[in-house]
Amino acid sequence: MYDLWVWIAVLGNTKKLRENIVEFVSQNPNVLIDLATGTGENALHLKQKFALSRVLASDLSYGMLRVARKKAAKKGLEIEFSVQDATKTNYPSEIADFVAITFALHDLPGEKRGEVMKEAHRLLKPGGIFVIYDYHLPKNLLWRIPLIIQFLLVENLDAWRMLKENLPEKLKAAGFKNTKQKIYYRGLAQIVAGEK
Repeated sequence: MYDLWVWIAVLGNTKKLRENIVEFVSQNPNVLIDLATGTGENALHLKQKFALSRVLASDLSYGMLRVARKKAAKKGLEIEFSVQDATKTNYPSEIADFVAITFALHDLPGEKRGEVMKEAHRLLKPGGIFVIYDYHLPKNLLWRIPLIIQFLLVENLDAWRMLKENLPEKLKAAGFKNTKQKIYYRGLAQIVAGEK
């Protein structure tokens, strides 16, 4: 069901969604981390694209990770999955060249979103990139309808609040520089990235 909601949210462009993230990864990364990995789709794609890189993926849900591990095994991909809180992992500081969180930040309360950003900053090497891929509120009222329906059915009030937050500014407050924001799928999704 989780994968279906993401598919609906990006108008069926889930394959392209993962490619959008790859654009932000530097060449030849050693370690990539996928926070709140869910069913592992982003971690799987990163490992397929960067086969020689170490991919670490964590989530708080045992059930989601069980699905992710099955997917990785089926594809013969070696990914290090673990149960962890995205706001406070046990990964060493400055271990990663790239950290991502996809379609999960909106599920967290406002103060926790800032904690995830600070944790990503801790995990990254200097020059490393953190990418947030999540929902965005379209300017066009017509394109807001699918998002509103989804949010009414499965999201909470904190998710609505994230749609109005200035994520590039929040990244700066967490210590990131050279922040960027790109909008996708008629305004339904966004990538916000920052450099350590």
